[in-house]
Amino acid sequence: MDIIYLVNYSVKGIKNLDQLVSLSFYKKVISNNPDTQDYNIKGIYGMNGSGKSGIVTSVDIFRNLLINPEYLNNPIVQKYLDAIVNRKIGELFMEAEYVAELKSGLALFRYRIVLSKGASGKYVISYEELSSKKAVSKNDSMEMIFKVVNGEIVFVKKDQNGGFLDIVVKKMLNLLSTASMCALFREKSGDYILNNKEKLNHFFGSLIGLLVLGRKLHVYFDESDDHRGYFIHNSFGYLDDSGNNNPDIDILLKQFFEMDGERLNILSVSGNVVDKELFERFEKTVGKLCEFLQIFKSDLRKIEIDKKEDHNVYICSLIMVYDSYRIHAEFESTGIKKLIRLFAYLREMVQGGIVFIDEFDSNLHDVYLCALLEYLMEYGEGQLCFTTHNVGPMDILKHHKKSIDFLSEDHKIYSWTTNGNYSPSRLYKNGMIEGSPFNVDSIDFIGVFSSEEEDD
Repeated sequence: MDIIYLVNYSVKGIKNLDQLVSLSFYKKVISNNPDTQDYNIKGIYGMNGSGKSGIVTSVDIFRNLLINPEYLNNPIVQKYLDAIVNRKIGELFMEAEYVAELKSGLALFRYRIVLSKGASGKYVISYEELSSKKAVSKNDSMEMIFKVVNGEIVFVKKDQNGGFLDIVVKKMLNLLSTASMCALFREKSGDYILNNKEKLNHFFGSLIGLLVLGRKLHVYFDESDDHRGYFIHNSFGYLDDSGNNNPDIDILLKQFFEMDGERLNILSVSGNVVDKELFERFEKTVGKLCEFLQIFKSDLRKIEIDKKEDHNVYICSLIMVYDSYRIHAEFESTGIKKLIRLFAYLREMVQGGIVFIDEFDSNLHDVYLCALLEYLMEYGEGQLCFTTHNVGPMDILKHHKKSIDFLSEDHKIYSWTTNGNYSPSRLYKNGMIEGSPFNVDSIDFIGVFSSEEEDD
C-alpha cells in the first residue's frame, strides 16, 4: 500500500472547540496519479486560545484509537479525556478522509469515530463508521463498509468470503465500545488474516488501509503543552503505603506514552533506553542527528553516546563535542534540545509519514524554521501540519496550495487563497484576514502594570 494521503480532517468537542473545525489538505478532484507534492505542508495560524492545540491533541487521540486496543481501558486516558473533552458538547467527534491505494485502484475513504460517556461514566466509542468510493469518481456518495453504534455492529459489507468475515467479526463482539474496529482487527485477527490472505476482500483491505493511516500518523507536543504527565502526577496515587510504585503503573505508563510500541523512536538528551541488539542502529541515528545539528551549529564536531548497562539495555545520554569543549546535551540551548527531539518527526515526514507538530516555531529561530520548511516542501514525501504564531514562514508557505489556514476566535477556518502579489503575513499582522482581527494596541496596556499605590 504505497499511497496513504490525508485529504481532510475534522474535529468537534475538544477543549474549547464546540463547533466543527475542518482542515483540507488537497483539492476536491483526485486523479489516478495524484500530485501531492504541492500540498504536503500546512501551517495553522490563530490567536492564543483559538483552538490550534486542540486540533493537534485530537489527532493524537484519533491515532491511538486506531492502533491501540487498550487505549480507552487505561484510567490515565480516561482522566485525560474527562479534562479535555468539551463539557458543552459532551462528546468528541473526529473524522478523516484519506486516499489509499488498493488492488482495484485508488479509493477515497471516510472514517468517523465519536467518543462519549457510557453508563459507567467512562468514555467509550459511541459511534464508528467507515465508508469509501473510487477516488476518481465525481459522485459524492460513499458506500458504507461498516458501522458500529454503542458497541453493536449495525452493518458490515459482505462481498465475498462471507463465512470467513463472520469468523473474524465474531472475535470483535462485545469489545467495540472500548476499542475501534481497526485496533481489534489487528489484535484479534492479525495472525488469522496472514494465514488466509487468499480470502481477503474489500472489508479487510479497507481495515488494513485504516491501520496503515494510524501508523503513519505522528504527533509532537512541546513539553510545556504535553499535559499527559500532569494526569500521571496529579490524578492518581501511584505510591503504595511503603512508598513503592504500584506494580500496575509501569504497564499503564507504557500504554499511555509508548502507545503499544507504535511511537517513533524519539531521541532525548538523556535517558534513551536502547536494546543492546539495536545499539548499532541507535549509533547510526545519532550520527544522522549530528549531521542535522551541524547545519545549525557548524562548530559541532560529533555527538558521543554515554551509555550505562542495565540488564539487556543501555541507558544512553548524548554528549556534544565541540572544538574546545564537551557538554552534556542537557545544557544545550532550549532550541537545540527541541531540534534533537524533533529530528525523528521530521525524518518521518521526509520518508512518507503524516506528522502534526504543535507550536513548531517555539524556541526555533525564524531563519532555521523557514529553511526547514523549504526543504520539507521540496523533498518531503509525507505530510506536515503544524501550528505556529510566527508569520515569517507565511511568504514561503504561500507558494504551496492549501498551505495556510487561519483559525478564528469563533473556531472557523479561513484558508489563504493567492490574491495577486499580496503578502499573507502583512495582511495578517494588519488584521485584514477574515476572522483574525488583531485589535490590540500599545495604549491598551496603559495602567495595567501600575502599582497599587499609583492606582490609589
